[in-house]
Amino acid sequence: MKLIGRKVGIVVGPGYDDGQVTTVFRLLRGMEAAVEIIGPGETILPAITGMRGTVIRPTVQLSRVSASGLDAVIVPGGNSTASLQSDVMALTLLIEMATAGKPIGGISNGVAVLASAGLVAGMRVTGDLRIRMMLKESDATFLDQGVVVDHNLVTSQSEENLLHFVDAIAFLLEPATSLR
Repeated sequence: MKLIGRKVGIVVGPGYDDGQVTTVFRLLRGMEAAVEIIGPGETILPAITGMRGTVIRPTVQLSRVSASGLDAVIVPGGNSTASLQSDVMALTLLIEMATAGKPIGGISNGVAVLASAGLVAGMRVTGDLRIRMMLKESDATFLDQGVVVDHNLVTSQSEENLLHFVDAIAFLLEPATSLR
């Protein structure tokens, strides 16, 4: 599956899950998608360090990105999710993406950010088992599965499921083929 001409944003903050971000980035680039690393705040940070010490440079900051400029957005897990759950710009971007019906992905405890944006109510989701109760309190149906797709939300339980997670995002981005 090729994603030529599609732009996918990955929202990161200090303490992001290194493995999740680098794996998703690699898989999306392998499908020929344009990938934006979206950093927090008003100005581009020179570099952001992940939980395991990987350093990446954001290509754009949250204050300069909008749903109209992205085809999909992904929130990985890690220690950065705590700050993203109260980041007005991150939550606004997610709400705008949902309103536009665009694919939104959450990985592991990154799904908690989707819940903070009010996107999981009435939806089936998965994520890190430690946030299961929080998701249930957000009126989501938690499924103990590797990847769950419900409408435009794609959620993944862990790094082991990222190939299927990215495939699901790609499937949602593929235009329907005409049956003649």
